[in-house]
Amino acid sequence: MSENYEKPQRETELKEVLEQLPEQAIEEMLAEIVAERIQEERATLAIYQQFSGPIPPPQVLSGYDQVQAGFAERIMAMAENEQTHRHSLETQALTSSITIQKRGQLFALLLSLLILSISGFLIYDGKELAGSAIAGASLTGLAYIFITGRKTKHSEKEID
Repeated sequence: MSENYEKPQRETELKEVLEQLPEQAIEEMLAEIVAERIQEERATLAIYQQFSGPIPPPQVLSGYDQVQAGFAERIMAMAENEQTHRHSLETQALTSSITIQKRGQLFALLLSLLILSISGFLIYDGKELAGSAIAGASLTGLAYIFITGRKTKHSEKEID
């Protein structure tokens, strides 16, 4: 109960003191209070920085060297190793893709030669209709596969 009684009394005393002060002193005090508030708000301002990639910006990189000598060099070496690794993986994938394409073409050639040989033997043996049908259907199917395979590869490149 005494706390409630003391609060209005303090406010009254504060008003009396403020009334006795000159206006310039009150303005200066208010300016100081406002300046303190602005400085407090500035002090709580957060800075957000973001970077992308394996190598941080130079300011951050030099900060790592301040933590422990050689950290920046280790980060650069790590980025160089990662780039070398990525390049080797891309080279390996490209080489593998070329090998698979060559193998497919070789198997298609061998299959075509086998079909043509069987068709030729059937035609030589007097079964012209059977030999021609086998050769025509098989070679048409192989040609269709090559054509649609190339169209699919071109459309995949356009998407990428």
